Amino acid sequence: MNLHLLRIFIAVVDAGSFSRAAEALAISQPAVSKAVRELETQLETTLLDRKGRSFRPSEPGQSLYSYGRSIFALEREAHEMLAAFYGLERGRLTIGASTTIATYWLPPLIAVFHRLHPHIDIRLISGNTKQIVELLVDCQLDVALVEGAVFEPRIEQRLWFSEEMVVISANPAPAHDAVEMAKPLSDQVWVMREPGSGTREATEALLQELGTSSPRMMEVGSNEAIVQTVSAGIGLGVVPRICARDQLRLGRIRQVDLGTAPIRRQLYRIRLPHRMVSQVAIAFEALLADKTLIP
Repeated sequence: MNLHLLRIFIAVVDAGSFSRAAEALAISQPAVSKAVRELETQLETTLLDRKGRSFRPSEPGQSLYSYGRSIFALEREAHEMLAAFYGLERGRLTIGASTTIATYWLPPLIAVFHRLHPHIDIRLISGNTKQIVELLVDCQLDVALVEGAVFEPRIEQRLWFSEEMVVISANPAPAHDAVEMAKPLSDQVWVMREPGSGTREATEALLQELGTSSPRMMEVGSNEAIVQTVSAGIGLGVVPRICARDQLRLGRIRQVDLGTAPIRRQLYRIRLPHRMVSQVAIAFEALLADKTLIP
């Protein structure tokens, strides 16, 4: 099998478009289309079911796509193994983290690491927990941190630390201090993150504890959007305290006491146990272990 053609096929499926794949690969769209047709001819099977300008992988195409991702993940791992021999004088560190971790917890640690190792190129990728897990499995990350437990048999997880979550509402508050006295919890609008987010998982766990199984909800794409939406007067939200800190200080939102135990969320370091860890990644993980550096 021609791995060059396979790489192009993988890029097309990832991008969901021949033109976007061509842009990502820095080649022409006709060259991408020709490569996929040539791979189909070599394998004597249809890899993409085409309908007009759209397509989706056929059953054999989806199987080949899965194998191809594994092949190129191993290729990246081999490159990383060789790069590890260069030590910390040069190299690249790619960190993947759930959105809250990437936005609030990691920047001070990255600043310290950059001062210690100024010649290391650092890339920080943020996404929800599900997205970070997928990137790690594809060997596209050197270090990965997520919010909440991960149920993926290929991944080893280790507790990093726990952060406090708070329930918030708009300020000024209703006349009664307890939200449930102003409106039943089942009638409240809950502003939530998307499925796959650690914040969404924490919110759903709280609602289950409160016996609210089918809440009214509004879905937004970030914890900052939850804070701003609640501040505008829409419903309740659950966010890490660090995300709400500034708006709480300004008095634009308030913390709500629902009579439950304090809400804490576990943050984890995750890794592939059989994958070689570079010296650069080991050095950064040493900083993660130093709790005095966590803001």
